[in-house]
Amino acid sequence: MPQTVVVLLALSVSFIVVVLRRTFDRRSLNHIRGPSASLLFGHIFDLTRQSQVGELDTQWNKEFGNAWRIKDCFGNNFLMLTDPKAIHHICQKSGYGYPKDNKLSKFAQLTSGYGLVAAIGHDHMRQRNVMTSSFTAARLRQYVSIFQKTACKMVDKWKDEIFSGSEDAMIISVNHWLPRATLDIIGEAACGYEFGTLDNKNTELAKAYKNLFADSLMFPSKWDILFKATWNYLPISLLRFVNYLPMREYRRFRSTNQIMSRVAKNIIDEKVRDGTPSTKRDIADMMLNANESLDSKQRVSRDELADQIVTLVMAGHETTASTLNYILWELAKAPQYQVKVRREIRALRSAVAQRGDLAYSSEDLESMKYAVAIVKETLRLHPIVFHHSREAAQDDVIPLSEPIRSTSGEIIKSIPVRKGQIILISFWGYNRLPDVWGEDADTWNPERFLRPDAVRNTNVGLYANLLTFSAGVRGCIGWRFAVLETLSFLVELLEHFEFSIPPEKPDIVRIATGTIMSPFIRDAMHLGPMMPLQVAPLRE
Repeated sequence: MPQTVVVLLALSVSFIVVVLRRTFDRRSLNHIRGPSASLLFGHIFDLTRQSQVGELDTQWNKEFGNAWRIKDCFGNNFLMLTDPKAIHHICQKSGYGYPKDNKLSKFAQLTSGYGLVAAIGHDHMRQRNVMTSSFTAARLRQYVSIFQKTACKMVDKWKDEIFSGSEDAMIISVNHWLPRATLDIIGEAACGYEFGTLDNKNTELAKAYKNLFADSLMFPSKWDILFKATWNYLPISLLRFVNYLPMREYRRFRSTNQIMSRVAKNIIDEKVRDGTPSTKRDIADMMLNANESLDSKQRVSRDELADQIVTLVMAGHETTASTLNYILWELAKAPQYQVKVRREIRALRSAVAQRGDLAYSSEDLESMKYAVAIVKETLRLHPIVFHHSREAAQDDVIPLSEPIRSTSGEIIKSIPVRKGQIILISFWGYNRLPDVWGEDADTWNPERFLRPDAVRNTNVGLYANLLTFSAGVRGCIGWRFAVLETLSFLVELLEHFEFSIPPEKPDIVRIATGTIMSPFIRDAMHLGPMMPLQVAPLRE
């Protein structure tokens, strides 16, 4: 069947379903203020076409307060939030009362299989139980050596392949290197598998993941926006056919998923054949051991275990690499903080040597106050996942920490929602609230995390009162892993190199590539994601 016919058929069926659902759906947020919208596309097209991620969030937040109404396609109301109390209620207090909606769950399944990110309800609970033991503090200490080894390897690659003994500064697109390094880390830590992407050994895997989100999801077409808007109104069982659509985006994700799924299933099969001795320390071993200890009704299948590996690879390497891109960019603009971290590195190296060790421990990394503050501040200002959607599983009343005004001027201190209401949480907006982070919330300032008198009157998120890793039972299970990995790279890179903005001063902009944001050069978007920095080797 020609591709055009498939598209028109899918849109026609989806439109009929939406119209019927809206005819019998009386829920409304019309008393909540919000910006004017397109009748057909609502605000969704505008959100995908912002000149930078967060511009609309900031504009609407200033105009309407910490809660406002936006429109999905076909005129459906979404509630958009930055309010700390409301977010705490939805993500933390309500547990599974606000699951991911169909659209987000299906998208996660399309990109990484039915793993922890895509699973909902009881399936999510089972999978999380199996994975929890892999991310304890004791286990994380064991991964630090992998982080440091890979970071050192990338440092050596730069010295050998780029500088070759020269002490002159070079322009390096750091975003081309960091995902390869973090992919190798996930391979070894997650399943004891050597992807070898830094050594250009596994070109198929590296090519499959390179710029995956940017190539597939940046500036989606109008028909695709309309089509995805119907997913929340279709049975999840019917949405499985989305995987087989012939359009490029779906083909690309399907192909990438098949490559990694094949690798993951082979790894699981080999581990099951050989047994899972407790001396092994990768995440797959821990999952298999944990699975065996559970009641049969709580265990996960072989395919689910393989999907966890696919999920870890997808979610665990791109986001960390992107965060490191922004850390190095901010440090290039503020070299005084590079100096501060290098002082910490020298002091720590001396302390480690005095106790007879060769490498840092997780406690060592977390003791570096400036390095930690830099990581926290970059996670705050540049949340790679900038929005997250939830759906009310039952009628509820969402409390607000700051009242808002209704369309009639009434003061609103809480918002009643009906079962099925979609809520869009702005991680970007919450992370930049002046009431939480200070009047300089829009600027990069690590000192905010070093002030002894800094008091935050909120309790949101998993780390440093940030929403970057989400919160509650759906929060990122690997957030500690990501923080320690980021610190490890930061230490190794700053010990050997100095970073600065290139002389041509490229205008870096934040572009939405699906659910994550990526750095681009404003006048060179055709080059794809880019983070060029001037890098100079430090003299020994």
